[in-house]
Amino acid sequence: MMPHPVVIPLHGPKSEMRNSSFGFWPRPKPPRRARYLGAILCLLFTSALTDAHIIPPEKLHPVAEAYRRANFVLNLNPVRWDQVRSDSLDLANYWRNFDRVAADKLGKEIEAVISKATLMPNEAAGIEPMPRQEAASLVLSLLTKAVVPIVRGHLHEAEKRIAERIVALDLVHQAQGAYGALDDVILASDPLAGHRLGQCWLKIVSAIGTSGLLGVGEVKPDPVAFRHEAEEILQYLEVNYGEDFSVPAGRKLAPWPVKSPTFNAKASLPIKLPPGSNINKQIPRPRQILNMTARGVDESETTLIALGDMAFDSAYIYGEPMRSLGMSCNTCHNKSITNPNLFIPGLSARPGGMDVSNSYFAPHANNGHFDPLDTPDLRGIRFTAPYGRNGRFASLREFVRNVIVNEFNGPEPDPTLLDGMIAYMNEFDFLTNPALNRDGSLTENASAAARRGEKIFHRPFPQMNGLSCATCHVPSANFLDHRRHDIGSVKGHEAASRDRALDTPTLLSAKYSPPYFHDGSLPTLRAVNEWFDTTYQLGLNSAELDDLTAYVETVADGVEAYEDTPYYLDAEMEEFSFFLSAFEFMEERNKPALMNATFQTIALEIRNHKWELQDPAARPVMDQLAEIMDEAYAASQSGDRASVREKVEAYRALYQANVALLK
Repeated sequence: MMPHPVVIPLHGPKSEMRNSSFGFWPRPKPPRRARYLGAILCLLFTSALTDAHIIPPEKLHPVAEAYRRANFVLNLNPVRWDQVRSDSLDLANYWRNFDRVAADKLGKEIEAVISKATLMPNEAAGIEPMPRQEAASLVLSLLTKAVVPIVRGHLHEAEKRIAERIVALDLVHQAQGAYGALDDVILASDPLAGHRLGQCWLKIVSAIGTSGLLGVGEVKPDPVAFRHEAEEILQYLEVNYGEDFSVPAGRKLAPWPVKSPTFNAKASLPIKLPPGSNINKQIPRPRQILNMTARGVDESETTLIALGDMAFDSAYIYGEPMRSLGMSCNTCHNKSITNPNLFIPGLSARPGGMDVSNSYFAPHANNGHFDPLDTPDLRGIRFTAPYGRNGRFASLREFVRNVIVNEFNGPEPDPTLLDGMIAYMNEFDFLTNPALNRDGSLTENASAAARRGEKIFHRPFPQMNGLSCATCHVPSANFLDHRRHDIGSVKGHEAASRDRALDTPTLLSAKYSPPYFHDGSLPTLRAVNEWFDTTYQLGLNSAELDDLTAYVETVADGVEAYEDTPYYLDAEMEEFSFFLSAFEFMEERNKPALMNATFQTIALEIRNHKWELQDPAARPVMDQLAEIMDEAYAASQSGDRASVREKVEAYRALYQANVALLK
């Protein structure tokens, strides 16, 4: 992912909040020098995070954060009304600090809409819930109209206290922060007005004046200029988002400024994830084991596998919004394992998973209900058929195609691309586990507790119709049975429906991919054992649960689950060269689309990873490598195959000449 721009927070920690007639968002207490130092430290800290390939969350005013998240969720099908309620309450609570009556009214109106939208239909009683789109439009209209008085109130208070420079400046920052709820839509759909209003905000800050440096160069406040610029902002907001505002029908739900004479009705909004999202990969990075490389094979000599490796890291095999977000298979399945950080409000119930049949990533394949899934570990995937949490695909190839086309809106994949992805994924191996024999029984390396637990694992339980844990998690078959079972962890659509069965997951390497169950509802392997004990009333005592957990954790363990270094760039750069090793194969097969995806993927990945260089002086080399891939892509687009070959060779030569620096 591309690093976000550095954003200096306009506020301090909540411990600095103090009461006033205007809101509870913190006002700066420290002297000006301390504030400058804080800004510098923030820059350094953000830079350090970026260098570690971690994208820090965007810093937004609480009003803008709550509004933008609610706006995102209100566009989903289904709407997560609990999230909307929470964000609406946050916005109302902010407003309540200086207009309690209006804020309370907002809260009641939104709650009334949500209550109508979430009614359970009852045909006999004539009860029908409010249609989703109508309810979502009403809530967003109410929230939008609430932003305007918040901005107005802060600006009016700043004008009153303009002689108190620090206080006035903070109030302006609060006003501008709240305006941030709307500014991305204004800039995208009414750029002339958006840029003009941006100038107004700058002039307002200038109108507050400055005390100068060490008493020299003081500029006195200019209340007239302040009022003039503030009135232009407020007039625009009142005209477009005043009391009569309602979200325009027939387009994406957003605060479109349709009354502005310069509004562009054909505008599209920038693709963004909502505040609170996290698609950063985990650090330390999980260790990936590819069977062929573990056997000493050079990936650059395994063309189809190299092509599949590229596709696994590529956003360009998908459609929008995946492409613009730079998300790939590797985003959720980091190094083929899992990404426990993954979280998108409205799509995720908890970190580590999301609803993959949602209306955001692939509207055409939305199933209309919220069914988030925990991200599965792909280790040993060639052994774990069928695929999907409910085992709905017998073929890995069909499963992967469905992920591309029907989960993430991609075009129909080239058969060769699918060949490559399956070849690559079939190399994913489980962690080596010296505690297990070939038949899945414990070796002498296992603890006494694990050995006692092994006996419990194989014990038939009358409460489970004489079945044992080992009946489904067959030790000699990689701890699975390739079947689907209803264990009682899924709620059916009716009391006696048969839609609850789930695929049996393997226990191998599972210690490093919490949480557990299809929905990630259980945090630990012990919690899983306790669930079975409680649900089936097995009657295990505490010592037996300890032993069973020791056994399962031993089976689920492995050697060197994580890489032992924070520095991965040299391995990443080598992997990009593997991607390019498939070029001659793609050219021979006349696969320009696959070549284009390869060039685009390498360029994007290099730009993402260049911040990890231990020696920043080598960044120009990284930039040049990315530019060569851009040029190869452009040449391919124009059909200039000779130039494409030339650029590929130039990349390879430059990489080899600098390989020692790129780490």
